[in-house]
Amino acid sequence: MNRKRARRYGLFAVAVAVGILVLYLVVSHAGLLPVSTGSYEQRTLTVTDCAGDERATVTADVAASSAQQYVGLSRTDSLAPDEGMLFPYDEVASREFEMRNMAFGLDIVYIGSNGEITEITTMDAPSGPLEYYLTYDSTTGVGQYVLEVVSGWSEANGVSPGDCVTGLP
Repeated sequence: MNRKRARRYGLFAVAVAVGILVLYLVVSHAGLLPVSTGSYEQRTLTVTDCAGDERATVTADVAASSAQQYVGLSRTDSLAPDEGMLFPYDEVASREFEMRNMAFGLDIVYIGSNGEITEITTMDAPSGPLEYYLTYDSTTGVGQYVLEVVSGWSEANGVSPGDCVTGLP
């Protein structure tokens, strides 16, 4: 085989490898690869006005592992008004959350180490397939815990920053 042909085959092999890598990145970013998450612990969380008057109760799956946190509620068809997912972390920090492969909107509730709600952001459902699979809305807030519940839950239950959450891990 001459050098020109060997070089052409080498460039072709590199192009194929790059193409496979790009395809993998797009498919994994779109959430099309299965990720094993194992089983979730469930917690009953109660939100009060910090004086003890109850505002709402949520049964939340706890996304404790990194795989569970990566998948989150992706590809969940719906949530009942009293269901959610809790993301616990070791310390208070700025946290970014994305709406990846979601068919419905969410309230993202950021909670400090003492159980006090620091911030609530409402994120709308994606407007079409491109937004569902490839472009995601994201939000950032400060907390040690983050609770995802169905969009409008906070307003419907009168939950706001300054309220307290009990039942956290």
